[in-house]
Parts: sequence; structure tokens; C-alpha cells
Amino acid sequence: MLEVIAYFVVPVFAILVFAYFSVEANRKKERELKKQQIISRVATMKDNYKRAVLTLVEQKMLTRCGQESVYRIANNFFVFQPVSIENIEYAEQLFDSIIEAMPVLNEDHKNLDFAQGIISLFVRTLPTSSAGHTAAFYQQQLPEYVAQLAQSNTSKDASLHHPMSNEAA
Repeated sequence: MLEVIAYFVVPVFAILVFAYFSVEANRKKERELKKQQIISRVATMKDNYKRAVLTLVEQKMLTRCGQESVYRIANNFFVFQPVSIENIEYAEQLFDSIIEAMPVLNEDHKNLDFAQGIISLFVRTLPTSSAGHTAAFYQQQLPEYVAQLAQSNTSKDASLHHPMSNEAA
């Protein structure tokens, strides 16, 4: 009887242990891959946002100081909230809505002062420290500020337009 155990049970047990460790190693690799994909997605999202903000600086619609304030929106998003797929998707939508709400000048750059004023008002509503960028800020206050920014743009559409409005036309 002990011979049966020695010949069959021990090898089967060894195979099961090997299979368990193989499956666990594959799961660990899969978790690491998903983590890297999330990190890459967040980095890409932030880079795209920062590139769009930099365009506003190059157009002289946003000052360097204002640029830093607007950058903090992206830099501090995950400080007080977890990195999850839902939060990443929300951040992508929020960052896109911020950029879409920013005034864009047409070719003749009329009303540059008006556009600068709109953006300046938006920047002044943003928290000046990282502690102000709480989950409540991103979920409640910032969407309201963005809506006000978009609304102030639509009130003066003679020489300002939204980037998305050209696609619809």
C-alpha cells in the first residue's frame, strides 16, 4: 500500500504543487501587466492634457502661473482618490471637458483680452494648494467651474469658438 502511495500520490502531489505555482506566477504577471497598462494610460492622459494646456500658453491665452494651476488639476487627481478604471475614465472625461470649455481664438485673434479674462477667472477658482484638490473638488466643484467656463464662452461667440463646434458644422 505504501508503494502505491509512493508511486502515484507523491508524483501527483508534485504535479499539483507545480501547477499551482505556475498558475500563481501567471496571475502575478497578468496583474503586473494590468498595472503597467493603467500607469501608461494615466501618463498618456496627463500628457495629452498638459499638451493642450501648453497650446493655450503658446497662444498667450494662459499665463505660466495659470498654466501651473491648470496642470495641478491633472497632477493631483489621484492624490485623494484611488487609481481605478472608473476614476481614470472620469478623469479622461473631465480633462477633455476642461479643454473643450477653454476659449479658442480664430485666425484674426480678435477678443484676446476677453479670452484671457475668461481663462483667468477659471484659474482663480482653482485651489492653490494640493490639499484643495480633494475627491469632492473633482466630483462636485470642478465640473461646476467647467460648466461656468463653457457658458461664459458661449456668451461671446463673435471671435471665440469651441474646438468641438467646428466638427459639428
